[in-house]
Parts: sequence; C-alpha cells; structure tokens
Amino acid sequence: MKSNLKNLLENILADETINEHELINQITNAINENRTDNRANRESQSLCELIKAKISDLKNNEKPENIINTGFDSLDQIFGGFAPGELILLGGRPSMGKTQLLINLMLNISKSSPVLFYTYDLSEHALINRFISCLTTINIGKIHLNKINEEEMETLSKLTSCIKDYKIYINDTCNSSLSSFKATCQKEIQEKGAKVIVVDYIQMMSSYKFRNNREAEISLISRELKNIAKDFNVSVIGISQLSRSVESRGGNKRPHLSDLRDSGALEQDADKVLLMYRPEYYGITQDEDGNNMAGVVEIIVAKNRNGMLGTAMLKVNSEFTNFTDLENYTEDFTFSSDRLNELDSLY
Repeated sequence: MKSNLKNLLENILADETINEHELINQITNAINENRTDNRANRESQSLCELIKAKISDLKNNEKPENIINTGFDSLDQIFGGFAPGELILLGGRPSMGKTQLLINLMLNISKSSPVLFYTYDLSEHALINRFISCLTTINIGKIHLNKINEEEMETLSKLTSCIKDYKIYINDTCNSSLSSFKATCQKEIQEKGAKVIVVDYIQMMSSYKFRNNREAEISLISRELKNIAKDFNVSVIGISQLSRSVESRGGNKRPHLSDLRDSGALEQDADKVLLMYRPEYYGITQDEDGNNMAGVVEIIVAKNRNGMLGTAMLKVNSEFTNFTDLENYTEDFTFSSDRLNELDSLY
C-alpha cells in the first residue's frame, strides 16, 4: 500500500510538464484513492435468525422500512423501489429525457428521504430552472429568458411555501476526479443524512489511476460507486450514456443491457439497470395495436438483481417537464399463509 502510494507520488513529482495547480490536484487524488478504509466490519449474523425475521415480515405483509419508492406506481410494482446498498443505473441515448426523469424521481423521493445530487453535466443555474419548470409546469424557455407573466409569477410565489418539503442538495462544484467525489460524498452524507446519492452522469467522472485506459477507468468508477452504496448504506443512482450502436440498429431501436457505454463493469456492478426508450423520438407514433405513442416513455427494467424484469410505461407532458404513470399496475405477488406457516415451523 505504502510503496504503491510512494511510487505514484514519485511519478507525479517527476513530471516537469505539469503546473503547480495540476501538481496539487494529482497529489490529492493519489492520496485519496489510496486511503485505507478504517470502518469496522459488521458482526456475522445467524442465518436461522435472519430467515425467521424475514418469514415474520412476509406473514405480516410488512414492507421493508428502508425501501425507497420511486413515486411511479408502475415502476415500484416491478422492482419495489430502491434499497440501501444498491447501485442503480438509468441509461439512455441523448434527448431521451434522462435528466428530467431524474429530477422527477428526486422530487418524489426527497419528500421522505434526503437526496444528494452531483451534477457533472448541467450548471446549478440550469438545474434550478428545470426544477422550477417541473414543479410549476411553466415552460422552461420562459424561465430561462425571464419572460414570466403575472399569472405565472403568482404560481412561482406559491412555490416558495411548499419547496421546503423537498430535501434535495445540489453540488455542481465537484471536479471530475473520483477521489474528490468520494471525499465530498462522505462529508455530505454525514452532515445531511442523505439516503440517496444521484450522479449525472457517470461518463463525465474520471480517475487519476487510468487516464489512458477509459474502460479500466469506468470499471474503477463503477466499482467505487457500488462500494459507496454499500459502505454508507445508501442508494446510488447514476445516469449512464449508451453507445451509438443503438442508432445503427434496425427495428424499433429499444436499448439493451449491453449498450451501456465504455465498460462491461457497469452492467456487472449495477443492482438495477433502467433503460429509457421514447418511440416518438424515432418517429414511431403508434404501437402494434394502434395506440398513440405521443409522449409515451418506456422504462425498461433490464437488470434487477433482487426481483422481476419488465417495462413501466410513463407519460411525459407537452412541456417535457413532468412524468406520470401511463397506467397503474395492480398485480400483487404474495405468499399463501399456509405456506408461510409451514416455513415458519421449519425454523
């Protein structure tokens, strides 16, 4: 450990081409990425006791307290929401509406669980405009240009009284290094009690260790995001770009799990992968049954380590600010009470 860090620092100091500012950044990154995690391991637990507790929950039809709902019934019916320790990826091609969907998700989640939002893409100013547009349905262009009429201004005035209900913390100042993100993330979790960390987006993060090997770099970032989720017992949601192969594919161009860009580690490390598909973007106005596809967005659950796969159908409004369920799913999966009693007697 010490020898590796020593070699890294020697290599940095030997590079006479970098300026003082870059020198400090690289030394800081090297130290942070080689820092030992001193958190104590949890004690082992009895399998028998864990199973007994789980059976009791199932018999009482109790939902786990730590599960965070997305606010979209169709999504929650498929995979039950987000759990602490999970890495969740939201993938899609450009112009699918990934960031806007993420804003809707954060507003839904933050009423009950604090959310940290790290943006590597949009500025704080641009994001605030999107949040305001989402909460008021006022056209984002009018907000951006400060062209608000009296009726809309009255709506904005009412917004200030309810915005306190949303526990969202935005950080757009973190640089692109992984080590800086980790350090800031730990500090913000401790101070603000966040349960969900959102990253927009993963491909804009970087690590000093693999500056010349993008696949290895994304693999490291993916692994560290998963470690952060587990170590701090939070849900980490990251936007991921998809490769251009989607555009050259024939047919309806629905994305696949293998389309995650830059590294197979993203596919491997993620607990859940949600892929966005908007038929209207590709000129598809009707589905096979003749249903109107205007404003329809498919959220494809392509990977779910702890549950079902499927597709949730959402609807986005004409201003492209608010997402809602296209339809509600009412299918519930439960164990029979007789079978639960049988299992209980075994333990």
